[in-house]
Amino acid sequence: MATLIRSLPGKSYLDLMYQRRYITYQDHIRHTGVQIEDNHKRLPETISYYNKTKFGVNFVDQMARKYSVKAGNFRWPLHIFFNILDLAAINAWILYKQCNGAKISRNQYMFSLAEELGAENKENICQRSDAFSSSIILQERESFQVGYCNKNKSSNCISCKEVICGKSTGKVQYTCKKCTQ
Repeated sequence: MATLIRSLPGKSYLDLMYQRRYITYQDHIRHTGVQIEDNHKRLPETISYYNKTKFGVNFVDQMARKYSVKAGNFRWPLHIFFNILDLAAINAWILYKQCNGAKISRNQYMFSLAEELGAENKENICQRSDAFSSSIILQERESFQVGYCNKNKSSNCISCKEVICGKSTGKVQYTCKKCTQ
């Protein structure tokens, strides 16, 4: 990492080279000039302050990697969303331990949190599936077979379990020619 410091009256800039790209950090909020430490590294004060306080960030990242809700995908909005979920679960676990004084592992806490969050949705899913199955019974259609085909053997007859062509059958239930007659 290469560091270049430039300053103008009232503003100071810190240019960092990271992976062949320059990142410009404008430090005009806290300081009027860039202060360089007198040790052997000669780092700017902002960088040394970050290095002193980054332990918490690294520790939280390590905890998030250990038990994560991230699913494998390539879309960056989902990565951000899953990262927010991981951080929220860590914060909730820490607050739960401090408020209740309970000694619960993070893994157990995440499982109980998932069960509690999913309990309400389970009831809704059961209600929706009951309504959906009753509507299917009301809309019962007769099955039919259009023709006979030897090429495709992708479906089974519901009566005699014989293999029949899936393209030559109706859309709801498959019945062979023998059973329909």
